[in-house]
Amino acid sequence: MDPKTLELLEFHKIREMLAREADTEFGRRRALEAVPVSTTLAREEQKLGRELVEVLSRHASPSLAGASDVRAKVAAAAQGVVLHPTDLRRILDTVLVMESLSRWLEGVSDDYPGLSRLRAKIPAVPELRSRLYETVDVDGSIKDSASPALQKIRRALGDFRERMRKRAEELARRRDISQYLQEPIVYMRDGRYVLPVRQEHAAKIGGLVHDQSASGQTLFVEPPELLEMANQMKRLELEERDEIERILAEVSTMVGSAAEALHEGSRALSDFDFALAKARLAIRWRGCFPELSRERVLRLREAYHPLLTGTPVPMDISLSEDDIRTVVITGPNMGGKTVALKTCGLLTIMALSGFPCPCREDTVIGEITGVLADIGDEQSIEENLSTFSAHITNIIKILEEAGPGKLVLIDELGAGTDPQEGAALALAILKRLNASGALSVITSHFSELKIAAQETPGMRNASVEWDAVNMVPTYRLVIGRPGRSNAFLVARRLGMPEDILEEARANINERLLHLDDIIQDMEKSAQISREAARQAEIEREKAARLRAEWEEKVSSLDASRKEILNQARREAAAMINRARLELEEAIKEFREREKRAKSDYADAVKRARERLNKARDEFGPEEEEGMPEGSPLTRADAVPGTEVAVRGFKEPGIVLGAVDEGGTVPVRVGALTMRVRLDELRHIRREGKSDARRKAGTGESRAPMSLEKAREVSYEIDLRGMTGEEAVAALDKYLDDALLAGLSQVRIIHGKGTGALRKAVSDFLRMDPRVAEWRLGETGEGGSGVTVAKIKT
Repeated sequence: MDPKTLELLEFHKIREMLAREADTEFGRRRALEAVPVSTTLAREEQKLGRELVEVLSRHASPSLAGASDVRAKVAAAAQGVVLHPTDLRRILDTVLVMESLSRWLEGVSDDYPGLSRLRAKIPAVPELRSRLYETVDVDGSIKDSASPALQKIRRALGDFRERMRKRAEELARRRDISQYLQEPIVYMRDGRYVLPVRQEHAAKIGGLVHDQSASGQTLFVEPPELLEMANQMKRLELEERDEIERILAEVSTMVGSAAEALHEGSRALSDFDFALAKARLAIRWRGCFPELSRERVLRLREAYHPLLTGTPVPMDISLSEDDIRTVVITGPNMGGKTVALKTCGLLTIMALSGFPCPCREDTVIGEITGVLADIGDEQSIEENLSTFSAHITNIIKILEEAGPGKLVLIDELGAGTDPQEGAALALAILKRLNASGALSVITSHFSELKIAAQETPGMRNASVEWDAVNMVPTYRLVIGRPGRSNAFLVARRLGMPEDILEEARANINERLLHLDDIIQDMEKSAQISREAARQAEIEREKAARLRAEWEEKVSSLDASRKEILNQARREAAAMINRARLELEEAIKEFREREKRAKSDYADAVKRARERLNKARDEFGPEEEEGMPEGSPLTRADAVPGTEVAVRGFKEPGIVLGAVDEGGTVPVRVGALTMRVRLDELRHIRREGKSDARRKAGTGESRAPMSLEKAREVSYEIDLRGMTGEEAVAALDKYLDDALLAGLSQVRIIHGKGTGALRKAVSDFLRMDPRVAEWRLGETGEGGSGVTVAKIKT
């Protein structure tokens, strides 16, 4: 790239801006030395910066402050040179920054291959870092901890200096010496303790004179006793110097041994700092790294010149070798034509240097091998060149080099000479550039160029917009529409007489005047459309704001409603808690009363059972309804497995065991197992149909109503589907009936479910005096969905 073009487009200011973002001297040097390269190399230069832009959106930026370019000193150490302590300190600071950067990169995701590769280049030199840390201090001095010998020497030096100071003070106070002193104070001269002796008595003190006062009346003398002590201390200082030189040589050798790793780490720091500076600049501009294409194109989207201050107006422009190669920008002075021209050139150079640009992400910079520019006034007295001559000289060079892959930027083509000749020359140059295949951006005031750009394939008009209402430039670049110079408007605004303006308009070619009117109408229409779009945008923003306020109010009302409901729930919960406490107290009191009542109730049941048995005895041992007649069972007949008839049951039972001492036998009837008195069992008698009809006709099977009631009681109760309270009430009544029916064992079906019903049954049975014991059903009885309870007899 031509250095003159880089200077013309002020690329050096961008490099300086980038250098200010760097933390290290080698990062700043890289920024100041950057130049445009091919798109392939520039794409590589972009990669690390692209990754860092993304990383910095989620992580704080690391600081590389303290690192410096120590490669020259490291190389010298590798050659056997003993380094100065300050050089060792700079190396230590750089190593510490390397370790800090490595830790920072370790926390970055592996999704960034460039940063991962860079981290792998940073060396780990813990031994060298520890040795440097214990050797050199922050100010570059050698620490006592550098070696045990140095620590011992310095301790001896400190003790000796303290003895010398005390001895000097003693001498200053001695009567035979203090009488010759100006004052009894000890001074330091050239690192020696001296006494202020009056000039006339110096010979009486003796020793070595180190200085005298400005008046010459006082000599600063080192007494002979202190002189000998100073000589001894000098020997210790020489030992200290020799030990320091040995330490520096040793540490320098360690640095030289790690030269390759330190060089690699320094290059990694340089690459990272350079990329970090680019990422910071991209974030500050809210820009990006443009896409670099192998095609010969230039597409800028919402781009602006990075050196503009305030709020720049972004621009869009598109050039392509296969489509629009040449754009002619026209419009009034001070409207932004030259800025648009420079933006195209500067952003192209920045992108090809691997720099970020202030533009949108869909900006594309193609394979542009050179930027050819003629911008500004380059007249030269020394070279005897006028403005027009310098302009034409540059354009001749541009025409020689223009071709595919070149970007041509010419400001005010054909200006500086006779307008007709200048316009004709500019038109010829414009057509030649368009035919060369170069991408060109040209600014001009000539209407002939506007017409040519409108009619020639590969060319397009553009203009910098002028606000015809407020008579000010808007700095917007409008593609596809030529611009007006607005000389008459500006002259009228500044007070030019109207008759002169009318005469001037009469002198303009009618075709050009018509073109100017068309452009004026287009500008007014565009301005009206833009104003309508702006009002629509204002209304849209207003609607969005009202919607946001409405949503906020709805959200606030919803939050208030939820808070009220939550408050009500909290109050209800508090009431429920209070009621629960009161209910628990009431239940506790009820259960205490129930215990007493059930005890009385059990006695009543016992008496009722006795009356029932007595009633049975009165009625005699006649057969129950539906029970076949049979002889009573004896103890000898009650053999396990014997089929028997059981009083109160229509179906036969099976004897399960022998008769116990109480005269009861274990019998199973269907799924029910119980103990029955021996006198309630009969042998099974098989009878014919005639017998059955006879018994049915005589009514022998009738029994008292109490026995009828007892016979209807089932040996099981199903509580499934009930609440805990409903189940307890039903179970309580059922146990009464079972007790009156003489059942010794019942089956309570509650299901498995959540276990709440089973717990309610278990709690009730535990407190009921009618129940002897209970258990969960076995596998054949229903498992944990059934509780089997035995009733006290």
